[in-house]
Amino acid sequence: MECFSTRQKHHAKTYVRGLVAASNKTVQEISNHVLPAKSERALNKFLTEYNWDEDQLNKERLALLQQTNDTKWSSDGVVIIDDTFMNKTGENIPNAGKFYDHTIRGYIWGQNLVYALYADEKTTYPLGFRLYEKDAQRRVELAIELVDELIEIGVPADTYLFNMSYCSQEFVTHLETYGKEWVSAVKSDARVFYGGDRIRVDALVERIDTVPRTIDGETYHIWTQKREVSRLGEVKLLITTKEASDEDDELSVKYVVSNKIDAPASHFIALYAMRWRVETFFRDTKQDLGFGDCELRHAAGASRHWHLLMLAYSLLKLGTAHSALGTVLERAISLRNDIKRSFRESVEKLLSWALNSQSRSTDELMHQIEGMFV
Repeated sequence: MECFSTRQKHHAKTYVRGLVAASNKTVQEISNHVLPAKSERALNKFLTEYNWDEDQLNKERLALLQQTNDTKWSSDGVVIIDDTFMNKTGENIPNAGKFYDHTIRGYIWGQNLVYALYADEKTTYPLGFRLYEKDAQRRVELAIELVDELIEIGVPADTYLFNMSYCSQEFVTHLETYGKEWVSAVKSDARVFYGGDRIRVDALVERIDTVPRTIDGETYHIWTQKREVSRLGEVKLLITTKEASDEDDELSVKYVVSNKIDAPASHFIALYAMRWRVETFFRDTKQDLGFGDCELRHAAGASRHWHLLMLAYSLLKLGTAHSALGTVLERAISLRNDIKRSFRESVEKLLSWALNSQSRSTDELMHQIEGMFV
């Protein structure tokens, strides 16, 4: 990565390795597990004081992904726009606030990031993000900024996917100025013109005849037409109703709109299904790469943490053979696997010793345990 000096490259490798291998992804834990003793201060300075350009890092990361066919983007791919929350405890965390999280149907204290991801049949990886700040820019404005950035970088995807939070005249008009197609969920109270009336889209379900269709073993009832939807103009409207299963007594109804007027229903369903890739990205990075573990109260440092996380994720996507940090990542993954295997073997030996030596004292047992941790 040309954005780093020689010394900074060492810290970047350390941090990326820690994001992959350390069980806790804070600066302190990464320094404890990856760096020699008393090196936490150097890693903190790398994140908060050293002069390196995170935007340049992002461009170099994306350029690296274009060097192999498995991750190279194309016009057939899609860009997914969505946001996610990270629970926090301190009030001094950058842009932390009280947010309503629809996934838990309640309020949390945390941070909210708007992300753009690239996805196609072969791969998925992040393109960029914006940290949402209350009383500053709206999420839609941050999404528009991301679109402008992606166009400038040269992301060729023709289609953008997003959820109802971003389905506004402002956002879709901006996409269309770049000649982009889009597919989105729409709220149930959106107004649609049908039979001379202007009604809610969820009320339309009672007036239409759907066609049953089996997709991945599930039965859906589908209806689609070109319709005038309020604030969006003339769009293709798709209504899908999933049959209730034994575990779910309620019908699952989705309302999807798009400017792809002439596309068949099967195309919409396949495209909208790809939006789930962003949920997988959020889940994987939160569980395995420390997406929400950053405790820095320094806004620039937190931003750099997320940029380095995107680098770690991308390098894992590329595979060790294609990356400059491949050896580091390979060792990190190998180290974690070795530790797990050794610990498992030690526990097995300890249990075997205890079961076959019932007459031994507690002091002898504790001595064996101490030896295992050494």
